[in-house]
Amino acid sequence: MAVEVKNVTGTKEMKKFLKFPWVIYKNDPIWAPELLMDLKKKLNKKKHPFYDYGDADFFMAYRDGEVVGTIAAIDNPKHNSFHPDDKTGFWGFFECIDDQEVANALFDAAKEWVKSKGYNNMRGPMSHDTQDVIGMMYEGLDTQRFFIMPHNPLYYMKLCENYGMTKAKDLVAFHLDLTQPIPEKVANIAALIRERIQKKGFTIRELDKKNLMRDLKIVMDIYQAAWKENWGFAPMSERQFNELGENMSLVAEKGFVIIIEGPNKEPAGMAVALYDWMECTRWARKFPFWMQDIMQLLNLMWKIFLKPKPKFRRGRLFLAGVMPEFRGMGIDSILYVFPFEAGKKLGLTDTELSWELEDNTAIISPIEKVGGKVYKKMRIWDKKF
Repeated sequence: MAVEVKNVTGTKEMKKFLKFPWVIYKNDPIWAPELLMDLKKKLNKKKHPFYDYGDADFFMAYRDGEVVGTIAAIDNPKHNSFHPDDKTGFWGFFECIDDQEVANALFDAAKEWVKSKGYNNMRGPMSHDTQDVIGMMYEGLDTQRFFIMPHNPLYYMKLCENYGMTKAKDLVAFHLDLTQPIPEKVANIAALIRERIQKKGFTIRELDKKNLMRDLKIVMDIYQAAWKENWGFAPMSERQFNELGENMSLVAEKGFVIIIEGPNKEPAGMAVALYDWMECTRWARKFPFWMQDIMQLLNLMWKIFLKPKPKFRRGRLFLAGVMPEFRGMGIDSILYVFPFEAGKKLGLTDTELSWELEDNTAIISPIEKVGGKVYKKMRIWDKKF
């Protein structure tokens, strides 16, 4: 039977869109869903801050009346104003059965939508932008998924290649085994640099939850300045960062976020690591879909407020940066030793450092020196027209 692609227009259709991943990953023991309450908000144009300036449409593919695939077509004007020569629209939230006809129909729907916005390239998968779930995994599919990171069947790569997509950029993720000691040389260097900059009047402090929004503003300022030259970067709005802050407030342990300030209290560097809340969604997936919201939230609340330490077993370092004017002082060595030290104190066994651009040797080198090993690889695709 022919494949029919329809725009998602109502609550009933959106529920099908949200539920479809449970079909794809039914027999995949590694998969963990996103927090459903967060995913619902991402797809809600009236609530999520991305839609203050961006736009998206959502599509489902049907065959014989059954949903066989999903995709979103995305317009991120901030990306194109920041990269004026790019003229790129995006696609994301892609799930599909192993069928090229279905995939082609979904990609065609997204392509026509992107073309209607005046763009000549379609890039993905990206769930809105580079601050969210991006990339298609092709190595490390037998490893567990961390929050705001992708997981997908390997055949998705074939579906993209056969559609004529080409590589835009690869990303890598590092695994840090916290049951092993940190390399002595690296620890000594970080300690020396810490002592040196503190003598110069720098301060190294933990996140102050009583002044969460103040500290989030510092993190945001450093992030925007430190990442602005990275491939694919587009600045976040203040409301987007506040949204991230609301999520962080639940799973940001005091010692798992550090801020480095200069002699005049100016922002110099930061690193943000969080507990991996995918432990909660993985546990909850055994329940029916209609129970996911409540069971995910109950398990998360139990771990945070009731469970004795270690509350979680895993964490992820997902933001780190040094202000351009403070680079070359070795501050980055402190940032990459930090998740190792903090994770051990919190009783974690594993930390993921992700994601990094495949060719960003300035970041990859210090991560490898700390003991990080590449264990996942992801691809971002382009389709020019």
